[in-house]
Amino acid sequence: MLPSLLTLVALLSTAVVGVPLEPRQTAAAFPDPTVDPFYKAPANLSSYKPGDVIRSRSVQTVVNGPDVGASYQLYYRSKTTKQKPDGTVATVFVPKKPASPTRIFSYQSYQDSTTLDCNPSWAFVDGSASQNKAIVTLDTPIYINWALSQGYYVVASDDYGSQSAFIAGRQEGMAVLDGIKAIRAYSKLPKDSQVALFGYSGGASSTVWATTLAGSYAPDLNIVGAVHGGTPISTRDTFTFLNGGAFSGFAGAGLVGILNAYPEMNDYILQHVNDDGKKQIAAYRSNNFCLPQVVSTYPFLNFYPEIDVDDPLDQPIPKAVLSQETLLQSQADFKVAVPKFPLLQFHALLDEIVPYQDHADYVKEQCAGGANIQFQTLPIAEHITGELLGIPGSIIFLKQAFEGQTPKVICGTGLPDFSGLLFTSQADDVMGKQAADSIRALNGTKSVFGEVIKF
Repeated sequence: MLPSLLTLVALLSTAVVGVPLEPRQTAAAFPDPTVDPFYKAPANLSSYKPGDVIRSRSVQTVVNGPDVGASYQLYYRSKTTKQKPDGTVATVFVPKKPASPTRIFSYQSYQDSTTLDCNPSWAFVDGSASQNKAIVTLDTPIYINWALSQGYYVVASDDYGSQSAFIAGRQEGMAVLDGIKAIRAYSKLPKDSQVALFGYSGGASSTVWATTLAGSYAPDLNIVGAVHGGTPISTRDTFTFLNGGAFSGFAGAGLVGILNAYPEMNDYILQHVNDDGKKQIAAYRSNNFCLPQVVSTYPFLNFYPEIDVDDPLDQPIPKAVLSQETLLQSQADFKVAVPKFPLLQFHALLDEIVPYQDHADYVKEQCAGGANIQFQTLPIAEHITGELLGIPGSIIFLKQAFEGQTPKVICGTGLPDFSGLLFTSQADDVMGKQAADSIRALNGTKSVFGEVIKF
């Protein structure tokens, strides 16, 4: 429902209205990614293999719990959607007391924006001026600090790559998988290190694509499980669902992310869009136009009238592109893979940002193909409350996956107590009481918009 996300933006960001969008002086040790040479691809980028670490540096981050042994940034080789060499950055957290056997937790943030200075690696930096601090200050520290307390290595990649290709699934998935390879190589971890992944919303897009591509793109990774929730399955359907509504800004961001990934789509849209549309595309690509600006700048905007063709998504170029950016077999022009490792997926029935039905249909298709999915429908939640309610159950499942003890359920069904775990002592046990209390305390909080979060 609308109130909860607006509350989240107001609570976690100072950038809702009237914030300067130019780079600012900060207390960070580095400049922002748009000017930082650390993010610049070397001339010999193509000589590296996907997952190779090209450069590294220590970094002080806002995740500074007692179990953080060290934190680094790795610039590593990956690929673009068009299979060309790309370089991107991962933030790595080393546990003080590594577990045995070695375990890697890959955490995918939702960044939902299309410029480099909205990347997680910059938001994580202590003292940075990132407008996307919200993506690393809500549930992110809970997941990362939990993983470190278990002795797991943690990697969080800038999974949109150098092109800021938001919602371009293949590029996101390859960047995630190559980021896991990068931490494994850089930290000299065993090749059979167990890997589990998590992502919500935009981070779920990267996670579901990584799990889909893993068997063909990174078969050497020992993935033991993954969790994702509020998952965008079809770029076309998500755009249509958002367009013209309260969160139409996300539709525009997704469109620009696809334009960044597909030159032919970029050329087509720029050929047919009017001046207002061109200004909006430029705004999405401007410095510091991050999630808060995406939400607050373009609500209730219908993008279709800005295009001079009827049914623009059904024209040959957009149609061909969008048939590559879906995991619904009924829409895809490729064979959608079925991961065989255990998966937990969850979605709020009342989700107002990412369509629930696509996710439910995806689960049905995957189960028919032999998947092992526990699927939880949160019946009285929307997008943000779904994110918060899903924390305890997600952590429980991730731990079970690492220990080879995920519950046996009929594919596509779930456990009955999932959505209520946040309000039990079990949440205190798995999250830590302070973290659990901090999430529960959001219930009933009011934003400057006057709306209230209600669990």
